[in-house]
This record gives sequence, structure tokens and C-alpha cells, in this order.
Amino acid sequence: MLEKFSKKDKNFLFDAHFHYAVCKDYGIDLPVFENGIEWSGISCAHSKKEFEIQCEATSHVIQSYGMHPQYAANENIKESADFLESLLEDKKISFIGEAGFDYFTQEFRDAEKLQEEIWNIQLEFALKYNVPLVIHSRKANHKLFEYSKKLKQLPEVLFHSFMGPPVEAESLLKHGINGYFSFGKQLLNGNKKAIACVKELPEERVLAETDAPFQFLKGEKYTDLRDIVNIYEFFEKIV
Repeated sequence: MLEKFSKKDKNFLFDAHFHYAVCKDYGIDLPVFENGIEWSGISCAHSKKEFEIQCEATSHVIQSYGMHPQYAANENIKESADFLESLLEDKKISFIGEAGFDYFTQEFRDAEKLQEEIWNIQLEFALKYNVPLVIHSRKANHKLFEYSKKLKQLPEVLFHSFMGPPVEAESLLKHGINGYFSFGKQLLNGNKKAIACVKELPEERVLAETDAPFQFLKGEKYTDLRDIVNIYEFFEKIV
């Protein structure tokens, strides 16, 4: 699926990662562009309530559901896992995620074992149902290499807001993972690793994202879905 969205086209804007339900809370509507420009994107939900809201979206929104590592300490794992598998059985989602590891704060690191537990559940579901995985990894890229043998068995893996240097991204690809790497406003913030990845990785492996309404710039209250235009324009400047 991601391969068809990796071709940069000014008439078709693809947002590889955002949160529809949270956008609704912020009063952010799906973008409508003039001059025949089309839009689509992958939205991730992390609760049953969020997913129900997400299901109200138009078909331009590609559905994903997952157990986020930041919420691992408060996750009802059995309930969420059962709900996730029901969505997979009914073919209601095209991706699992975002799933992964987050060791950015001590609070998150204290939930390391729970993060590992929910990660393994989601990875096994992805393998069982042959569904792509959306990965969140912060201060934890070493964990991705630990699971490379299983990740390479998946149809696609989207490394959302990838935080590593190009050499790590290239190494993941060399491990046989059908990986794609998405970047958003960290580019506009001058993140050197992200900019280097966009410049050095194969163009077909790089996608744009907003992570709306999150990852906003200084002076902003949130990221709007229409900001995907800014990411595409940045790509044009540096590629």
C-alpha cells in the first residue's frame, strides 16, 4: 500500500500519520484543497472511543488501531488486545499501530516490560493477519533491530517520525525490512537527523506526515492537517 503513496505528486497529498479523533477534539477538519488536489492519510486510534470516532471519517482516512507505548502503564492489555483482534478479524483496519517503544522519560522507561508485552502482542497479530505495522520509536531504535527477523516478514513497516540517522534507516532496510520512513515538522525545526534521512534515503522510502494535532512548532497551539503542504514544500527544497 505505502509504495503507491511514496511517489511525490503535487496533485495528491499523502499524510502518513495523524490522529483523526484527537484532531476532532481540536476542531480540526479533514483538509479540502482547491485545483483538483486530492488528499489521503493514515490515522491511528489508541482507544475504542477514538476508533469509533475515527470510523466516522470519509474513505480518505486509512484506518489504524494500536496500543501506544506511552500508555502502556495504564493499558487494559487484554481488553485492548481483544478489541484489536476483532478489528483485524472483521478487516476494519489496514494497519496496526502506532506500536513500539518509548524510553524518552523515566516514567516511560519504568513501563519497559509492559511496553514489550503490548509490542509483542501487536507484532504477532501483524504476522498472523499479514497486516503492516506503524512503529513509534523514541530513544529505543536498538529494539527495532532485536525484532528485525520478524519485522522483515511483514508486508510493510512504517517508521513514523523516524528519530535515527540515515545509517540506521539504511541498516533496517538491509535487514530485509520493507520499511518506509515518515517525517513531519521536525524537518521545519531543523532536526539534522531527519533532514539527512530525507536527503540520503531512497526517495521512494520517504513519506510526509503531520502527526496532527501533535508535533507543533513554537508559537503554534497544534498542527493542522493542512500543514502537510508545508512538509511537501520542504521536501522539494532539499531533495
